[in-house]
Amino acid sequence: MPATLGGGRPSPGQRKVKAHFAFARPTVQSMSRARIRSTRSRVHNAIVLVVTLALLLFGVPLAVVLDRLVTSQALTGLQRDATRGVAAVPDNILEAGTPVRVPAGTNDFLIAVYDAQGTRVAGAGPLRSALAGRAVDGHEHDGHDGADLAVVVPVLSDTTIAGSVRAAVPLGRLRAQSYRIWGLLAALALLVIAVAVLLAWRSAIRIARPFENLTVAARSLGDGQYDVHLPHCGVTEADAAGDALRDSARQIEELLRDERNFVRDASHQLRTPLAAVLLALEQPVPDVPTAVARARDLETTIADLVLLRRRTGRGTADPVLIAEAAVRRWSTATRRVILRSDSDRPVAISGPALRQSLDVLVDNALRHGRGTVTVTVEPYGDSVVIEVADEGNGFADNAAFGTGLTLATGLIERAGGSLLIRRRTPQPRVALLVPEAPSPEDLVQSGSKR
Repeated sequence: MPATLGGGRPSPGQRKVKAHFAFARPTVQSMSRARIRSTRSRVHNAIVLVVTLALLLFGVPLAVVLDRLVTSQALTGLQRDATRGVAAVPDNILEAGTPVRVPAGTNDFLIAVYDAQGTRVAGAGPLRSALAGRAVDGHEHDGHDGADLAVVVPVLSDTTIAGSVRAAVPLGRLRAQSYRIWGLLAALALLVIAVAVLLAWRSAIRIARPFENLTVAARSLGDGQYDVHLPHCGVTEADAAGDALRDSARQIEELLRDERNFVRDASHQLRTPLAAVLLALEQPVPDVPTAVARARDLETTIADLVLLRRRTGRGTADPVLIAEAAVRRWSTATRRVILRSDSDRPVAISGPALRQSLDVLVDNALRHGRGTVTVTVEPYGDSVVIEVADEGNGFADNAAFGTGLTLATGLIERAGGSLLIRRRTPQPRVALLVPEAPSPEDLVQSGSKR
């Protein structure tokens, strides 16, 4: 056997394996932290990307609309000033070629008067204007005219077009106004993105933290800590995963506890029949028939334990037959076990559960008591009492149940009964109180009521 299995010093090869896993574990943890950071970053970047795309999809059309709004407002103002200028310029004076007084424009608009050929007569504007030359058709014109945005309104006389009034604003001024608006939009978008970054980081933490807690809890479960604490976080999927993990941890804990209890109970129940087999075979002249009988008892005990591993004691059994078999099995020439029976009613407990529980009581009486052991089966109201008594001193004060009595108590309680200590000392009496099995008539009556 290797030294480490007996508690000795580990070999050099084992120390290398332990050192390898000691260095490997932080690597796994660092990979987990990298995954956590990746999850947070992905959630954060996704939120910021969505906000940025939304701003672009909303902001670019808005910027175009605002630029056109600036142009539209400028054209409205130019049209108003040009119309007012037409009213202030008499057509007869313009035809006579006399000096013309040009009214001042609003919002620093440039007002000029042009003759029918598009040549400037008075005011501020280019010497020649192609837009003003088109006014000879008698209609109003607007649009780009050189470096300006202009509106031209014709000056009508009684018979001909005397000229036109041109109101204009430099395109550079309109572009500067549009750029200021776009700058405000960009600043507002940056502010929104900054707020989105902060909120996205908080949201990423809020979304990732429950799954981080799930990872930690799962690792704790793998390390054998089944008391999983996962507070509800408000994220439906994470809460559902946490509930499933808590249920799994509880089921694993119950399964391991049942396995430990089964191993403990099996070792306790198999100890006595196995010792009897060995004792019969170790005689100077081996008692083969007795050894075979004890081996059959051992086989019965193993079969009962396998059935009882399913954690159910439901069924029916004849307590007298089981008590008779126990008396034959346990009675010897040196320690008598006798039976007293005053009941022929079946009980609502499976045969394996009742047999193993009664074996525990008889075994305890033989081990810790003295004299004759008496097994009594008698009715007790709607139940049946299977009592085991001996002639010993009984239970010590404040004595706790051992493995056998704990096993018997669990088997009986699962069937709806109980284990009673009817007398502690002297000549102790320990009993199994088991419900009576319903008769066929009772079953027919209960079925008809339904």
